[in-house]
Amino acid sequence: MPPLIEGLSAIADNYDGLLVDLWGCLHNGMEAYRDAVDALQRFRARGGRVTLLSNAPRREDAVASQIAGFGVPEDAWDAIMTAGIAVRLEMEERGDPWFADLGRNFYHIGTDKDAGLLDGLGYERTGMDDADFVLCCGIRHGEEVLEDVVPELNAALARNLPLVSANPDRFVLRGPKRQICAGSMALAYREMGGDVRQEGKPFPAVYRRSQSLMAGIDTSRILAIGDGIETDIVGGRDNGIDTLWITGGLPASFWDVPPHEAPPQERVLAACREHDVAPSAILPLLRW
Repeated sequence: MPPLIEGLSAIADNYDGLLVDLWGCLHNGMEAYRDAVDALQRFRARGGRVTLLSNAPRREDAVASQIAGFGVPEDAWDAIMTAGIAVRLEMEERGDPWFADLGRNFYHIGTDKDAGLLDGLGYERTGMDDADFVLCCGIRHGEEVLEDVVPELNAALARNLPLVSANPDRFVLRGPKRQICAGSMALAYREMGGDVRQEGKPFPAVYRRSQSLMAGIDTSRILAIGDGIETDIVGGRDNGIDTLWITGGLPASFWDVPPHEAPPQERVLAACREHDVAPSAILPLLRW
């Protein structure tokens, strides 16, 4: 059983840098968690560095604007890295053969504001018939479910189009409501036989890019904080980074327990065994 701690202060002396998840950890998609903001401000006041590491399919300026609207002040973080930025950089650099083989026309699944992820890179948004690949950023409205997208996935599969997922998360909490993300669509497309590539947590490229923002802090002195065991915790494990699992986000919603309460030990153990992870500690909600 990973140790249940009272707050980040219990282990803060072990680290000089934090990689912090957003949804379910720093905010709920509607407003910031004040205790989480306070914890990051206190960590930075001690000389620590905070990089916000999100699976959002958006660029830095869009994320900064969004979290400011939720009530996250600029003095709570130093840098931002997202799955969307990682995808954009891969599409720009085209050093990876998989990305280099993609054409220039894409069919987009997601909101119109996320469709601009590749703006300025020479890619063009088209209909399905003219597309070379699918760029999947997520749902288009809060009531959309996977079944609504399946016809588009079938059409893409019929044309053997590769799919780029700019958000590996399968679910996210918006307030108390759980919604699907691009990761659920990517999984469905892969299970249908489609060719899929995802960037973001838990995949290595986004961690490599995040660590470039950490001012030379050694990996052993970095702590990854998040509520997603398949993304934040597995990603930390695979990239040699200690993890703090916030169980009051998505886990609490699946376990049907109040976010602020200590999680059921049997659920924690079962999840850790299923994913072969050993978080350094667990905490219901991020606080100092």
